[in-house]
Amino acid sequence: MSSIAQDTASQTLHSLEQRLQRVHFLLHGTSPTPDSAKTPTDTSTNQSIASRLQALQSSFNSVLNNSKSAQHLVALQSQHQHDAPDMTQDALTALVLSHAPSYQATAARLTSLQDLPVPDPSASAALIHVYPRLQRAANRQEDQQNTIAQLRRQSLALLARWYDLGIITMDDCWTEWEARLMHQEKLVRRAEADKKQADDPL
Repeated sequence: MSSIAQDTASQTLHSLEQRLQRVHFLLHGTSPTPDSAKTPTDTSTNQSIASRLQALQSSFNSVLNNSKSAQHLVALQSQHQHDAPDMTQDALTALVLSHAPSYQATAARLTSLQDLPVPDPSASAALIHVYPRLQRAANRQEDQQNTIAQLRRQSLALLARWYDLGIITMDDCWTEWEARLMHQEKLVRRAEADKKQADDPL
């Protein structure tokens, strides 16, 4: 293998290994040591590249076997395969360079996320400490709301009873008393008329 081909293959494998490490870190939170580092140094160049390819494929299969998300992505990729665009090398280069600022901006944002300080745990610890008190206060408030609702229902029942006994019943009593009074008034008038007629028969 020529020196240029060897360098190209080595750089390509190194880039693929780094990408696989990043994927593994995103999925599992750890970055395993690449299998290519275990390749013996006394082998030939072709054997080294072949071993690294085999180790890379083994690591990729391990990631797929241990991650449902990775399996889902590979399944989506296989379902939406498409041929490479019919563009010249210069056009492809211009397309990549036109999107280079976006990659740089994304990389800068990701780096800034790593520089963000870890929040002070004292606030979370204080909140956890007072959580039982907050829960008891919430339960007490719920009990008070239930008591208030029950008192409202009782007040409504008492008001309805007072209206029934104090208004409607008294109205019936006043009606009865008025009827009795009118009846007695008729009797008095009749007695007065009879007495007047007896005193003055003419």
